Amino acid sequence: MERLNLGAGNYPLDGWHNIDLPECDLRRHPWPWDDKSIDEINASHVLEHFTRAEAFLFLLQCYRILKPGGWLHVAVPDMDKFIDAHLTGNFVPLGGYHWTDLNHFMGGDESETNVAQRHKYMWCHASLAWTLDLVGFVNIGRRTIIQGYDTITHAHITLYMEAQKPHDD
Repeated sequence: MERLNLGAGNYPLDGWHNIDLPECDLRRHPWPWDDKSIDEINASHVLEHFTRAEAFLFLLQCYRILKPGGWLHVAVPDMDKFIDAHLTGNFVPLGGYHWTDLNHFMGGDESETNVAQRHKYMWCHASLAWTLDLVGFVNIGRRTIIQGYDTITHAHITLYMEAQKPHDD
């Protein structure tokens, strides 16, 4: 089984090919994997580091390299959780996450010195589901159960979703 953990950073997974900078720049297309060659992809806390347009291209590449019936697992900071915290003034549900100011969170104050680590876009369930559908994925859904491939460090702020490439593709 061929499984990719894209943007692995400090969170490599056993039994997965762990991919991150500088080994592979996921903004460069096409990616070095063959069409329909990968069974499963994990992208945990990766999409927020791309602009919306770059993220769309990222998801297109995931779709291209996944085998029919293959699964994509995505984890991103959940914009809805941050907006709820700001609207209610209750930041407890964010679990002590240090960037509660959205300008800081989006890299606007340059407090993150590593430019590649700055966030460039925020996702909510609706926007991510819509984009996954637009790319062609099916069986798109939210996951509430933490899986073995999830990074639980930021579980309080995370939206976990998954989508499948159609079997007939």
